[in-house]
Amino acid sequence: MAKDPVTPFRAPHKTKEARLARVRERFEQAHPLPAGNRRHPASGKAVIVAVAIGVLMIWLVTTLLG
Repeated sequence: MAKDPVTPFRAPHKTKEARLARVRERFEQAHPLPAGNRRHPASGKAVIVAVAIGVLMIWLVTTLLG
């Protein structure tokens, strides 16, 4: 048998990880996150409005069925 090096059919794990890291880095450079755009929990006013709408819908349904 020949002693020529055999190239693997699949890329090694380190090669895949390095390629993914490069792609991720290029993506982050092309699409930087704005500094002030952090996800905040729902404001208290929005929660109150949602609860009020829910209560009004329940009241309307019970009024129409009653």
